[in-house]
Amino acid sequence: MKKEFCALLGILSLAVPPLVAADAKPAAKPNVLFIVIDDLNDYISLLQNYPGVKTPNLDKFAKSAMTFTRAYCAAPICNPSRTAFISGIAPYRSGIYENNQRMTTSQLVVDSVLLPEQFKRAGYHTMWNGKFFHSEPGQQRREKMWDDTEGGKGVYGPRAKNDVIPASVHRPPMFNYGAWDGPDTDFSDYNHMLINEKRLAKKYDQPFFMVFGIYRPHNPWTAPKRFFDMHPLDTLVMPNVPTNDLDDVPAIAREYAHYPVSLQALKDAGQWKPVVQSYLASISFTDYNLGRVLEALDQGPNRDNTIVCIVADNGFHMGEKEHFAKYALWEQTTHILCAWRVPGMTAPGSVCTATINLLDLYPTFNELCNLPPVSQQLDGQSLVPLLKNPKSEWNLPAVTTYRQNDHAVRDNRWRYIRYHDGSEELYDELNDPHEWTNVVARPENATVKDRLAQWLPKENAAPPAPARKRANADADEE
Repeated sequence: MKKEFCALLGILSLAVPPLVAADAKPAAKPNVLFIVIDDLNDYISLLQNYPGVKTPNLDKFAKSAMTFTRAYCAAPICNPSRTAFISGIAPYRSGIYENNQRMTTSQLVVDSVLLPEQFKRAGYHTMWNGKFFHSEPGQQRREKMWDDTEGGKGVYGPRAKNDVIPASVHRPPMFNYGAWDGPDTDFSDYNHMLINEKRLAKKYDQPFFMVFGIYRPHNPWTAPKRFFDMHPLDTLVMPNVPTNDLDDVPAIAREYAHYPVSLQALKDAGQWKPVVQSYLASISFTDYNLGRVLEALDQGPNRDNTIVCIVADNGFHMGEKEHFAKYALWEQTTHILCAWRVPGMTAPGSVCTATINLLDLYPTFNELCNLPPVSQQLDGQSLVPLLKNPKSEWNLPAVTTYRQNDHAVRDNRWRYIRYHDGSEELYDELNDPHEWTNVVARPENATVKDRLAQWLPKENAAPPAPARKRANADADEE
């Protein structure tokens, strides 16, 4: 009798599917809010915590997210950095090294599935405004990848009405700064923020991929006056720049350091401190706009199913190593913000010290959102193991490329730089976080150098189109 009863149950179980299976629905794909900030260095309190910097909204976000303290860009310039993480292809393979090389000149990039396209083909409602691409993939292609482009790209400006820099200081046109006495609506970042607040107040029938590209703190370093008031000149702590800091670096590094603005010329003109104040004010203005968008998400209907990723495209020097720009391979230029909040995965307030690269973004989105495979080779690694457990084993260094055959390799302790002429630098970031002493020639560091050199790219693609000679640093940024 018992055997007959069990057999009957077996027949019934085949004939009638379990109620759980009958009622189950596929798990909803998560939404994505991707915030990309232009030229934000590591002064923010989550990283270097530069004296007096005020980023309360980033601080608040970090309490609900995971912050990567050793995140690095693939390239220390807007165009190659953004092309790399949008396509997943490293600059040394695409050949896109500078701002004046259009992404459409690289066949590898043209043939790739770009990040917005990847989300759109997976059924996402795609939204964007602000600076995301630096060079566009072409108008027709761009129109097909976005469902909602309200606000458009916007502009870098406005520029300060009174140029206080004397003509004796050679600088690019956008090296301009000062408090702005007009309305906040004079800034694209503010107008885009208002649009994104409204977007995040809505529910959507599809999962969404939303990009908010913030221009500040890219120059011109103008911001509403109240953000300058947060950083009074007489309270500023200036970057520490030792005399003769560049004596132990190769000639090519000194050339990069003094382009495009001379620190000494700014000092002589009494303008170094106002520049730093303007940059800090621009950071705080960025934090304000970012904070309002994050608040809209958290107060709206999409918070519990929205992944938030906030990154900077590259770092920036404010005089460190006698440098005022990106365009270099040192820590200050390559170290960037990268913070993630993944509902149900990242521990609130967690910190990950693994060394990662912006190239890791594309494969991470793929895994988190269960997106289809892409045709191109992705040069990063998914961060999902670290998002689940920041102590997970991770032994990959970060490679940053500036121009053909110029690379930096950064691991948890060391930075090794090799230039196209074979010259080198090596810094012990644990004991020398300011990179004041190049220790590449010390015999005891030979094994360190050799170990890091193994990660230098074997491929160094030629630029797909000759880069125009740089008339000034940001001629192609407007």
